[in-house]
Amino acid sequence: MTTPTGALLGVDVGGTKTDAVLVGADGALLARVIGAGANHETVGWVEAEARIRGLLRELLTDAQVTAAEITGSAWGFAGLDSPADEARHRLLVVDLGLSRDSIVVNDAFLALDVGETTGAGIAIVSGTGALVVGRHPDGTTARTLGVGAGRGEWGSGSDIVDAGARAVAEAYLGTGPETGLTEIALRRSGAPSVAAYAAEVWRHGRPHLLPPDVWELVARGDAASCRIRDRVADSLSAGAAYVAGQLHVEDGEVVLAGRVLDPGHPVLHEAMVTALAGVLPGCQVRRLGVAPVVGAVLATARLAAWEPALLSRTRSGLYRDVGREPAQ
Repeated sequence: MTTPTGALLGVDVGGTKTDAVLVGADGALLARVIGAGANHETVGWVEAEARIRGLLRELLTDAQVTAAEITGSAWGFAGLDSPADEARHRLLVVDLGLSRDSIVVNDAFLALDVGETTGAGIAIVSGTGALVVGRHPDGTTARTLGVGAGRGEWGSGSDIVDAGARAVAEAYLGTGPETGLTEIALRRSGAPSVAAYAAEVWRHGRPHLLPPDVWELVARGDAASCRIRDRVADSLSAGAAYVAGQLHVEDGEVVLAGRVLDPGHPVLHEAMVTALAGVLPGCQVRRLGVAPVVGAVLATARLAAWEPALLSRTRSGLYRDVGREPAQ
């Protein structure tokens, strides 16, 4: 183990927001800044890089630290889906004046680094998008494609609300069961009829529904909502089974992360636990329980070979000071 010097930086660059945390050599929080999402697939490379640069400037100003004083950093980027993506993101990190040895991964991997262990396991992330990733104890990694609904993967927050809007239309047309989602959609949108609501969704892409609406109706036995819940659980657990197969593991920890899964609504969490038990009988399921940026800080602390007691204190402090993500 080494005696820490300088500051450590952890950054979670998502599609909805970018979360950056700086801690000192003693593990204490120096500053945290949350800014706009900077996924290059959504806003383009130029805008994504500009947002990241601006956020880092704000963070360093708040902490009264220079880039030269940062001795380690870990970055989780939404949209890092290929070797070419990784190379460009690494160039950005270097151009920011940070170490070439910085950790640069897809943001879903951050969920594996928040625990007391070395980051092995499987993480199922559902928020703006959906992705399943895994890391073997030997460091080997695997992941699903991350290409979204309609291309073999399903289960993000967007997928859920789109399915809710479809359930409203199917109930209206008589091709699906009646659903309480209709009343919620009409009330939220202000539309006078389902036909007007459908036009609103088609023109502006705003279903006026949220995943918790579906879970609340599942608890009341709403058939359409139950189907959506079951599809989420089946699709995401299938992704976990694929990743486990690629890593040749049959048990271990499965972390549920992202603004859809981490809050742990009982009807969804129970369905996830049941579905995962069917495909990975030996797994232990837990919710992430904290913002993923904490994983970024802990990953770079481990890379810097912080001694266990300091690492544990840092983890406890970040759980207290940073907290969890809001529900979606």
